Amino acid sequence: MQKQKPRLYGIPFSPWSEKARWALDHHRIAYEKVDHQLLVGDIRLRILLRKPTGRVTVPVLDDRGVLFTDSFDIARHADSIGAGPKLFPAGREAEIEAWNRRSEAGLAALRAAMILRVLDEPAAAKAMLPKGIPDVVEPLLLLVGRRVMELFAAKYEMRKGAASHRAVVEENLDALEEALAGGRKYLIGDTFSYADITMALLLQMVRPVDKRFMSVGPGGREGWSNPDLAERYAALLAWRDELYEKHRKSA
Repeated sequence: MQKQKPRLYGIPFSPWSEKARWALDHHRIAYEKVDHQLLVGDIRLRILLRKPTGRVTVPVLDDRGVLFTDSFDIARHADSIGAGPKLFPAGREAEIEAWNRRSEAGLAALRAAMILRVLDEPAAAKAMLPKGIPDVVEPLLLLVGRRVMELFAAKYEMRKGAASHRAVVEENLDALEEALAGGRKYLIGDTFSYADITMALLLQMVRPVDKRFMSVGPGGREGWSNPDLAERYAALLAWRDELYEKHRKSA
């Protein structure tokens, strides 16, 4: 009997889902991709996770009934069953976990800032609409889109600490910049690790990586970019791009 593939529930343009995909692909683990639709897909997730209330989110990996509900845990699982070099070198797990906390905090702040900009600035909301839609349906799409964004903002409590979002991002990018000073290629010794993956994905919402590797969400590259941060952290973006070229296959 053919062995059932693990099933990864994720969003193609989500940095969190990309962390999980990269770890699985690095270890050459065959898996089935299941695209998750925002809000609508939550019903399926609740059934899968047996969680009728509370927050549910992706990525989720279902490995023959064993569920992993976080990109970090998915990467650890991939490290334990997959082939190839380890992403969590022995004795360095605490350092990698610390970098992951930095990535998670920075990404949450960047996502919140983007969603709040869409809610508070009509021009930003309009930029999120698909190109070429008829003028007659634009008001309806804006109304529906706003409601979706409001629900998303409430789900992740994005209004809390809104004034500090940028400071959180800069703090964690500054830490990355300092760690890579002197031309270092990797965060954990001379070895590519999950620390590099998780911090590379923090930069996805500063300036998206080339479309060969990952798609971009509503609003396109412009909507997912922060030009001033991209200029300030140009060296980090170059580091990220080099990582992708060396360690990531095209999507």
